[in-house]
Amino acid sequence: MKLLKKIGIVLAHLVVVAGLFVAFGFIRQERDGAVVKDLDLRVDHKGGSYFIDREGVLTQLRRAGFGKLEGMRLDSLNLLAIEKAIAKNPYVATSEAYIDMQGHLSIRVTQRQPVLRIINRYMESYYVDADGRTMPSSSNYAAPVMVASGNIGDRPAPGDSLRSEAAKQVFELNEYLRKNELYAALFVQLYVNAQGELEMVPRVGNHTVLVGEPTEMDEKMEKLLALYRTALDKEGWEQYRQINVKFKDQVICKR
Repeated sequence: MKLLKKIGIVLAHLVVVAGLFVAFGFIRQERDGAVVKDLDLRVDHKGGSYFIDREGVLTQLRRAGFGKLEGMRLDSLNLLAIEKAIAKNPYVATSEAYIDMQGHLSIRVTQRQPVLRIINRYMESYYVDADGRTMPSSSNYAAPVMVASGNIGDRPAPGDSLRSEAAKQVFELNEYLRKNELYAALFVQLYVNAQGELEMVPRVGNHTVLVGEPTEMDEKMEKLLALYRTALDKEGWEQYRQINVKFKDQVICKR
């Protein structure tokens, strides 16, 4: 009895496996004759910037040789190749393509997030994303981010990391400022002077704030805000051309 029971179990498993092979065979045959019925392509404009859009992605795919995706046979559709073609765009962070059994093709694209725009000493402009890697500037769109200029020599290719100390320091300072809503609103530009020191350009007034290196920034900002709340409110914002907070326990104002 036990032997017959075991034989019965084995036969039942074989029937199930055979059924699966038959089912997969029908699915394969149905898929081989199917085509892409429709395309759902969406771009996530991370951080509110708009360097790429749906039409731009479709244009890039056409240039890569994909043509019109709707109507393409499923057995000739290479999803990995589609993802790689989109990923070549310097503004793209991630791309994902997938299709269901009904022929609905979905493509999801995430845009890189610019956090800083650098204008180097050669007057060349490029962006830096949240990971510290560069993005090219665009003739069609300007991201609303902090601008850094002055004595910055980096001339990177898209996707490169920052190399010079000046570029790394402006990125570090910008990261500090943008994590504080008040500081991010207070300043509009960063500048690397001839001595390689960092200066911040406030939204109000004609002065700059010399911070030197982006170290001990909490203390430097506390000194600056204390000055803003007291002396500048009484004397006016136009009294000084530079406020130096780079030295410990002191503030030096130059007229």
